[in-house]
Amino acid sequence: MRILVTSQNYWPDNFLITEIAEELVKKGHQVTVLTGLPDYSTNKIPKKYKFGRNRHEKHNGVEIIRVPIIARHHGFIFRVLNYLSFFISSSIYARVHRFKNIDVIYSWQTAPVLMINPAIILKKKLKKPLMIYVLDIWPDQMKVWNIYENNLLYKLIHRYCKKAYGSGDIVGVTSLPFIEYLKNICEVDEKKMIYLPQHSAKLEIKDTNHIENSLVNFIFAGNIGQQQNVECLIKAISLMKTKKNFVVNIYGDGTSLEKCKKYTKDLKMENRIIFHGRVNKEKLNNIYPKMDAFLLTLRPEKEIGFVANTIPAKLQGYMSGGKPILASIDGGAKQIINESKCGAVVPAGDAIGYATILDDFVENRDKYKLCGKNAIDYFNKNFEKKIVMDKLENILIELSKKEGMK
Repeated sequence: MRILVTSQNYWPDNFLITEIAEELVKKGHQVTVLTGLPDYSTNKIPKKYKFGRNRHEKHNGVEIIRVPIIARHHGFIFRVLNYLSFFISSSIYARVHRFKNIDVIYSWQTAPVLMINPAIILKKKLKKPLMIYVLDIWPDQMKVWNIYENNLLYKLIHRYCKKAYGSGDIVGVTSLPFIEYLKNICEVDEKKMIYLPQHSAKLEIKDTNHIENSLVNFIFAGNIGQQQNVECLIKAISLMKTKKNFVVNIYGDGTSLEKCKKYTKDLKMENRIIFHGRVNKEKLNNIYPKMDAFLLTLRPEKEIGFVANTIPAKLQGYMSGGKPILASIDGGAKQIINESKCGAVVPAGDAIGYATILDDFVENRDKYKLCGKNAIDYFNKNFEKKIVMDKLENILIELSKKEGMK
């Protein structure tokens, strides 16, 4: 099978689509990726890719085609220019370049929804079927930036979303609540939609039950941005009543990092919350066994719209770590935590409730003894890489046998 993937982000930036493409190659398929220049990690374009260099590469068996973009840099204006530049350059490339021997098109859609556009063009041009894999839900994603239904830009993007999602022969969603949203808001045919969670590589942790001591170690790992609502966690820590010793270890960075550091200082929680910065997966593999529980937060739906139903990718990684998960979150992630019995969860943004379950964990760790095992069991049945990749491969094979919708 010859698969054409479209995604604004790809290797060497750290996105799951790289692993997906390489796994499909390992399964014997030919994979070509149409992507932008790698600027996500550093907010600038590496010298290696400037002045038209390395626009065609091959990495781990995947053919990579790169189109020019304006680097992310910092600030909202540059972010918009970054998105628009990929939208324009990838769309032009899709129209003028001759792609040969393609069986199926796979669009990996994070933010913005405009990144689907080259896939739509190629679907019509090549008359090949298209699968859209939805990780960020639009147009509600715009509410994170305080752009709501009465805004002209929201209305324009909403109109585009109906066209874009409707162009998919199959629309894969990473969270079950997305199906109802896409059906009601974007008028996507429910028969075309399929739930396919993101996979996660199982963490190589040999000892998930370290020797307990008097200090309870919590960990939050990942992006620290507006959507993640780490401020709720910080507020909850300040409201905790336990007299026992504990510490919250925060690994990662993002647009809200400095604000969260200041908030921690304002609440005089520096002795309870430690910001370690970003670390790679290998280091996390060594850090996780020393932790007692994982922490997960997201902003509520009343603040960011239906985006609150997103299942953060780190939930899968947490579950494979084999420790209890304590969360302040709604939607699909809440469903998974409750269904798997891998921890405790309160509504998103509920700092008082979050403080209560954190206190309970510190005071009564024995109550949570089975949560780690439950997490691993659920992970193995639902999120293990081979299981998810086999499902994706079968979907693409069946889809490749069909002619793309007119």
